[in-house]
Amino acid sequence: MTTSRHSRRGALLRPVGVGWQRWEQAEDGAWSLRGEGAEPAALGLAAGDLLAVPVRRAFSLAVWVPAEDPGLFADLVFTQLELRGLAGRSRETTTFAWEMVVEEAGEALLHAVVLPPNLGAQYWHGEVRDYAVSPACLPLEPDSAGVWPEEGGWVAAVKRGDKLLHFQTLAEPSPEGQMALEVWLMLASLEAGGMLAASPRVVLYYDGTEAPDLSSWQASGGLPVESRPLPPPVRPAGALECIPLPVQEVQKSRAAGRRRQKIALVAAAGYFALVLLVAAYTGWLAWRAHALKAEVSGSTAAVTQIQATMTTWRDLLPALDPKLYPLEVLFQVAAALPEDGVRLTLFQMSPREVMINGEVTSIPVALRFQEAVTQNQDLAEFFDWTSDQVVPTGKSNFKFQMRGVSRVAPATTEEEGTIESANL
Repeated sequence: MTTSRHSRRGALLRPVGVGWQRWEQAEDGAWSLRGEGAEPAALGLAAGDLLAVPVRRAFSLAVWVPAEDPGLFADLVFTQLELRGLAGRSRETTTFAWEMVVEEAGEALLHAVVLPPNLGAQYWHGEVRDYAVSPACLPLEPDSAGVWPEEGGWVAAVKRGDKLLHFQTLAEPSPEGQMALEVWLMLASLEAGGMLAASPRVVLYYDGTEAPDLSSWQASGGLPVESRPLPPPVRPAGALECIPLPVQEVQKSRAAGRRRQKIALVAAAGYFALVLLVAAYTGWLAWRAHALKAEVSGSTAAVTQIQATMTTWRDLLPALDPKLYPLEVLFQVAAALPEDGVRLTLFQMSPREVMINGEVTSIPVALRFQEAVTQNQDLAEFFDWTSDQVVPTGKSNFKFQMRGVSRVAPATTEEEGTIESANL
């Protein structure tokens, strides 16, 4: 168990013989009863309050472990819980906390508190983060055994020095001889384990105005007992480090909700910034377009003259570059012919395109020839080549067609210039 900081004005809710009590602490440290009810929820719960888990809703374990490495205490306690069937399916589903009571002869006496995973909804609250077992909220005397009524029955707790050592429910319904025997058996078990420094005195706390009749207890010849009214609570020096699993689930759900809300806010801010950026960029584009339009308007005459000159030179390029002469193009196409298997039947060239038809003896031969034409560097420099599907014309002949579109000749709706054609 580790300490956590509490607000001095935070309420403390504890179970009693019948129902629950709400206690609040003033600035001077005095406690005052502020309400009673059947369930804690009826008394109001808020962040900063401390909820005392009843003894019947928790498990207590006192065990000796080697004291050489305190870092292993949690693992050793969990192992002991597994051996006693008090652990959950995994470490993550086991809600437990521990504190060292005393260290002697290289061994540490630890006291562990385990909360059940299915703790009822009336014993926890999503706003409350501080929990303690009810014995830790009573001013039990050092080296004593306290007995008091809780949730319609009786419970007991034992302290060694000022540290809580053990607590448990009692089966007997009233403080008589049989209860004295039950408390003696509890103390005898702890003493047999070497967990008691001395024989603790027994104090019975009663809830009400009249002390219970202890004549049967005293006549049993068992442990001596004295009775006292149930005192106001005390806020423990440290709340349980663990909190009920349902509370953890609520807190995880709320944390996830806050994360989603934060992500939504960030996304909304990003979207708003993006809208502003798009609006600013659109405005800049409009201004830039206006500026360019004005610049273009001032350069229209020069651009028109330059375009006319460029068009003239582009139209003359097929006539000026020898590589675009029909005979030169035909020569390059013929250079791609294999020794056998291909016969050209048509070569037609215009300023815009080159058309080649031919016959082959097989489809692979046609494909190799088409590949040779398209990979010819002199032809690829000026033409983009496409090929139609090779189709059969007879039992052993196939025809093909290739079309090379000029990269330098202007695209026009009507072909201009001379068409050079040769039937081969």
